[in-house]
Amino acid sequence: MSDRMHPIPFEQLLLTVLCEMREGGSVLSVPAVRPPLRPTPFCGGVLETPLGPAAGPHTQLAGNLAAAYAAGARVFELKTVQVIDGEDLPVEKPCIYVDGECYNVEWSTELTVPQASAEYVKAWILIHLLAREFDLGGSDGFQFHMSVGYDLDGLRSEKVDRFIEEMKDASRSPVWAGCLETVRRHLDLFQKVTAADVDAIPTRICNTVTLSTMHGCPVDEIERMVSYMLVDKGLNTFLKCNPTLVGYEQARRVLDENGYDYLSFGPEGFARDLQPDYAVEMLRRQSELARAHGRILGVKLTNTFPVEIRNRELPGETMYLSGKPLFLLAIRTAQLLSDAFGGALPVSFSGGIDAHNIAAVLSTGIAPVTVATLLLKNGGYRNLTRLAALVPEEIPARVDCAALGRLIGETAADPYYHKEKPRRKVARQIPDDPACYRCRNCVDVCPNRANVPLPELKRAVHIDDLCNECGNCVCFCPFGYLPYRDKFTLFSSRAEMVRSENDGFCSEDGAVRYAGVIYTGQEAAEALPETLRAVVEALS
Repeated sequence: MSDRMHPIPFEQLLLTVLCEMREGGSVLSVPAVRPPLRPTPFCGGVLETPLGPAAGPHTQLAGNLAAAYAAGARVFELKTVQVIDGEDLPVEKPCIYVDGECYNVEWSTELTVPQASAEYVKAWILIHLLAREFDLGGSDGFQFHMSVGYDLDGLRSEKVDRFIEEMKDASRSPVWAGCLETVRRHLDLFQKVTAADVDAIPTRICNTVTLSTMHGCPVDEIERMVSYMLVDKGLNTFLKCNPTLVGYEQARRVLDENGYDYLSFGPEGFARDLQPDYAVEMLRRQSELARAHGRILGVKLTNTFPVEIRNRELPGETMYLSGKPLFLLAIRTAQLLSDAFGGALPVSFSGGIDAHNIAAVLSTGIAPVTVATLLLKNGGYRNLTRLAALVPEEIPARVDCAALGRLIGETAADPYYHKEKPRRKVARQIPDDPACYRCRNCVDVCPNRANVPLPELKRAVHIDDLCNECGNCVCFCPFGYLPYRDKFTLFSSRAEMVRSENDGFCSEDGAVRYAGVIYTGQEAAEALPETLRAVVEALS
């Protein structure tokens, strides 16, 4: 099987989501809810709730974004786009490993830049339709924030610049008109959406950008990138800062005190990264520039934290840490910068947000918050629904530095942030039925919705086109299976089936592979046991 995803055509995605919502009230197996309204002003608009997925695996495909919206998300940080893309971007697989904390070895979209743009346009239109048709929220109650990196030359490149301009005005996208025409052709499927509603979908997808930089990016380059986004591109800009701002000694001490003494990193990376004094000076200058041009400058806290790969958790030499230990560093980074600005610097937060801390963080005035690690754990996208219920009714308009200081004091004494014990698994046993449905873990934790339940058959199947072999499902299978390898797989073409070793079914010509042998025609049906024949019939 290929480790590259193949985006679902808009018409197919639209019809699938409408059918699923009508029949079961869910989007790609994620139950749809209307979250408690916690209106939060942000960047010229109002978020119905200041919560959503961070730039990462949950904001790469249109279906992912629609599933997150259904679960209650209202701010979406789109996965980072950069000049190196598609097949030119090397991403070793598996690329995600979760064991309490989370690690990854990927950073920007695996799609090409034009594909990424198309996915975000498709998601923008689809979410507007879902909001109106199923009363999930207001059409102006959510925001997309683009994320771009990682140097000025890349930002100025033709394809990244085109992406930015398409996010500012989607009518420039080659897929915009086609998507709207598709909706108009299927207006008979809607009960509430009208042609006027379709025409009213805003062409401006983003007025805000998260600016990502690599660890070790020169400080003068960072400032030029911020100025470029504020002035040349006319965007509200949030600079994603690294947790290395807290300094090596504090980072080492805090992690050691909480049982993460096994994490290996040295002081060299801290010395190469942006230093606190320069960061504050630069942010002051750029804040003045933003005000002069009617824009907002803030910080996104934080980037992931690089540590050495010591036990072959993932391929390569360096992996990037997130989850609870990152929260310990990110919240201290927020304190450092908030104290320097007296709480006046807008802070958007991502780094270990979960049910234990979301209310406390938002109550300090840090908002919005975005999550990634929690969505990769048991419950998956449904964890957004849990978090939305915990958002406080009132959020301060600026950071309350005293409240933030108290939160850090409480965190320092909180055993919740100590290293979790590793999960135990039973010995690996390949199931007799490759469409195993013993639990929903692999369905829930897949960020790309590549494992699909068939409840009426008590089976689950794997969708080859949606899988990038990230490996997250393996981390959460209690039986030691490799779900993306072991599950009966739906292929969209014979070529993809041939490239794979998975047993499965080809929707293109009805061929099947069973026990490693490909069958066609009448032999295809006869080769499968009855349980898998029922799966093929359900998918045909």
